[in-house]
Amino acid sequence: MILVGQYDSPFVRRVAVTLHHYGMPFSRNTMSVFGDAKDMQKINPLTRIPSLVLDSGETLIDSVAIVDALDEIAGAARALVPPRGSVRRKILQATALAQGTTDKAGQVVYERHFHTGVALNKDWERRCQWQLEAGLDRLESQCGAPWYFGEQMTHADVMAGCLVGYLDLRLPEAFPPGKFPRLQALSQRCEAREEFVKARISPDETMPTRGK
Repeated sequence: MILVGQYDSPFVRRVAVTLHHYGMPFSRNTMSVFGDAKDMQKINPLTRIPSLVLDSGETLIDSVAIVDALDEIAGAARALVPPRGSVRRKILQATALAQGTTDKAGQVVYERHFHTGVALNKDWERRCQWQLEAGLDRLESQCGAPWYFGEQMTHADVMAGCLVGYLDLRLPEAFPPGKFPRLQALSQRCEAREEFVKARISPDETMPTRGK
């Protein structure tokens, strides 16, 4: 399989962590949605990441759909979410909350990156910050130990861990030390695991200079 995208995207990293967790071998295509937009569009018409090219040649897009397919390949006994029931719904809801919170963090980052000075939309920035903080507050209040839902790592942990890693990289002011102790402890637990270590962001996986 070929994973398309760079690890500075928390959604690409989420897929990579899941692949490593399941022990599924893959190679990487680290093209950028900015510098390689035309080539990226040939893979995903939306010019977005991640994409995963399966051994069959089929291309999957969007981390939610990709991870769902990987769960199916791994089988119900190994999947990071049960196949049915109330526990599945709880895990998927927490994962969706972490995904949405990550989206809001990304919107703040991109607004600041591509709009400067008078072009920066302060109202939009404040709204996204407000939504981001609300998401983090809810995730913090729900987060258990040692994992989000107790004794086993699930997709909620993977997405929340990738969220915190992204905030540390791109928006540290949104995750100050001591404000979200449960999520901080969860992130540290995630980052110590082999799946996360193997999907660490390299120095050359960065956002482009403004305007490119």
